Amino acid sequence: MYRYLVICVGLAACVTAGGEFASPVTGITGTYSHQVVISDHPHHVLYGHVVVLTGDDAAPVRALVISHRRDGVHRLRISGAYHSGRELPFRRLDHRLGCTHGHCRNDALGFIALGPGMIERATREGFSAHLLGPYGRIGIHAPAALFRYMTTRSQQPDTP
Repeated sequence: MYRYLVICVGLAACVTAGGEFASPVTGITGTYSHQVVISDHPHHVLYGHVVVLTGDDAAPVRALVISHRRDGVHRLRISGAYHSGRELPFRRLDHRLGCTHGHCRNDALGFIALGPGMIERATREGFSAHLLGPYGRIGIHAPAALFRYMTTRSQQPDTP
């Protein structure tokens, strides 16, 4: 799964709108949403976008990819993500991956893998969580419209 998301970050780099991609080399295809602000603290402006990835031999991977707008003060290091006291499947990404979707001033932070139940709920209510790290707790919220867009995109049949 980690390999899929690293490739996705690279493929979606420096693109401002959502779209689709395919890599014949890796066999990975998918869709990605546009990027939105999910936290707007003065020193912790975070962006997020949703990806749905499929490979030749695996079930689809759905995730919220999170990046930090560099502010010149510090670089965030996130160690985990939680919702209602429950730990979420968060994985850090190396900030040296560069652009994470359209703003080359953003550093990659990580991603939260989303199961089918989480996607269904996020489509109705949006997705909220808290990220934890040395600088404390940072609340994030991705709007429901972002997930509805991805659900619609991933259900559309391929066109020849």
